[in-house]
Parts: sequence; structure tokens; C-alpha cells
Amino acid sequence: MIKLIKFPPAFNLPDPSPFCMKVMVLLKMAGIAYEAVVTTNPGKGPKGKLPAIEDGGRLIGDSEVIRWHIERTYGIDFDKGLGPTERAVAHAFARMIEERTYWIEVHNRWLTEPNWSTIRQTFFGGLPPIVRSLVPILAKRKVRSYLDGQGIGRHSDEERREMGIRDMRALATHLGDKPFFMGAAPTGADATVYPFAAAVVDTPFASPMKDEALKQANLVAYTKRMRERFFA
Repeated sequence: MIKLIKFPPAFNLPDPSPFCMKVMVLLKMAGIAYEAVVTTNPGKGPKGKLPAIEDGGRLIGDSEVIRWHIERTYGIDFDKGLGPTERAVAHAFARMIEERTYWIEVHNRWLTEPNWSTIRQTFFGGLPPIVRSLVPILAKRKVRSYLDGQGIGRHSDEERREMGIRDMRALATHLGDKPFFMGAAPTGADATVYPFAAAVVDTPFASPMKDEALKQANLVAYTKRMRERFFA
């Protein structure tokens, strides 16, 4: 059986990492049973991040590489029924979400108040007093460095605000009145769109991006529909 190495549930979600939730949805879509191995240490993954899976003696990291492994090993086509253009659109949306939307949400969580206070208490509140006063500072500094290197951290608050709003509107516009992101049935796109939308809509973190997402009734209904289907 596949072992999925993931974080413990947090923020009203099965996992605080949308990348871990993405793999959970992919495995459920594929009908593959798995054993969850819960840890707070991302170093358990082969690339120093989570999620990771152990399958057939192999340890595989990164949600997209895990998707490729599932497709190749188990003969799964997560985009079954989609034509070449639809597959390209799904791929482009996934890259937008993972390479930009995600980082805006990271900035919202770690570098703004009161969101940072929630992060600090949830992730570091159980540490011994001396460690608890130091580790969050170092972790926040590391996240700030990641954001600066990725580029999102170099933008102004107003620029990040506009980017997040535009991303939510793009998701809602493409979703339209479809039950799932690409049509009548879930596809690989939903394994990415849902976790990242839920990370904005269903968590306690306030942000302009969340305000915009909550205005999009179809996007809110979509996150509820996906949660009921895969995490009832």
C-alpha cells in the first residue's frame, strides 16, 4: 500500500498544505488506497518538502512528480475525456495557481497580521518556551527569503492584492456554471484547483484575495461540492 507522508490537519482542512491535499485528491480519484503517515517535519520528504509518497520501496517527492508516478505506474489518465486544448488550459491554470496564487497566500499567512499570529500559535505554540521564542522568528525569516526569491515578496501590497483578485476572478470565470473545473466530471485540474481554492475560502486567514473569492458564489459552492465528494 502507498504511504502518503503529510502534515496533520489544520485550519479546517485535512492538511494545511494544498500540495498535500492535491495528492490526497489524486489518490482518491484514482481509487488507490493509501496509508497516511503524519509528520510536522518536511524533511521527511526526499526533497525536503511535503508531500511525499512511498510506493514499492521508492520515496517520491513533489505533488506533480507524484501525479506522474501514479499515471505511469497505475495507468491512470486524470484528464480522461479532455481534448488537447482543454488539457493545455488545465495545465496552464494549475501552473498559475501553484506558481503565483500559492505564493500570494503564503505571504498572506506568514507576513500579515493577524494571520501570522494564527500561524505562530498553530505551528509553534506547542514548543518549549525558549525554543518557542526563537524558532518562529527563524521560520518567518526563511519564508520571507523564499518569497523574495520567488518574486512575490518584492511587490507592493497593492500589487499583490491585484494579483490575488485577478487569480480568483480567473478561476471563477473559467468554472462558470460547470460542476467541476473542466466540465461534468472531476479531472486532474480539480486536484489542484480545489485544494488551493479551499486554502483561501475555507481557512481563517483574512486577505483581499479571500474577500474576492467569497464574492464568487460559484467558487464557494465548488469548494463545498469538492469537499463533500472527497472529504465527506
